[in-house]
Amino acid sequence: MLKLFFTTILALSLSSNVLGADVLTHTGKVTRVVAFPHSYGSYDETQKGRLAIYVEGLPQGCGSELSRVVVGVDHPIHDSVLSLALMAIASQAEVKVAYFDQCTVRSDSWDLAYFNIN
Repeated sequence: MLKLFFTTILALSLSSNVLGADVLTHTGKVTRVVAFPHSYGSYDETQKGRLAIYVEGLPQGCGSELSRVVVGVDHPIHDSVLSLALMAIASQAEVKVAYFDQCTVRSDSWDLAYFNIN
């Protein structure tokens, strides 16, 4: 029930930002979770952060070499997604990740639509 709640909230909260994009899904294991500032390589506490979740077999984002989805750390569902991703790594559970067929949050990473532990 809790997973359904977070999945629904995530899908609804992101859908208003990306109305014209296709949503694709992929199932696999989380291999890595990374947090970093928007402009990687410089230190600035005023920059918004990003959370990247790498999932095995996920297609590379927008022609990059990175198989990951990204959500902003200031997004309302960030903490829930981070908790689910860490739980998936610890339990080695497969996840279903849905992503918008575009890279607006980070130019080399898919925009997260929802995240579900199978």
